[in-house]
Amino acid sequence: MQTHNQLLVLIVPLEIKDEVVDRLMGLDFISGFSLNMIDGYSRIHSQYDIGEQVEGYRKLYRFEVLHKVEEEEKILNALKTSCSKAQVRYWIIPINSQGHF
Repeated sequence: MQTHNQLLVLIVPLEIKDEVVDRLMGLDFISGFSLNMIDGYSRIHSQYDIGEQVEGYRKLYRFEVLHKVEEEEKILNALKTSCSKAQVRYWIIPINSQGHF
């Protein structure tokens, strides 16, 4: 089925995970989101603690939020306060089709 939806992907440090969950849960126009723990690798280690520098990666959370294109600005504005202080990286991917089996 054709759709006018898109996928917001956020890469979030552990310290603000709960705050981001609360912000997303407070948005009544999204039906839900996915959350996974990931290992984040980067050539820039300035934000890594000593243990992360030794291991070469840091533990992060990846949020995925399927939403309507017209809701993008509302979601980003709701997350801006929490995410800007941690310099959270995000990207948005267009969804060509979706459905249920």
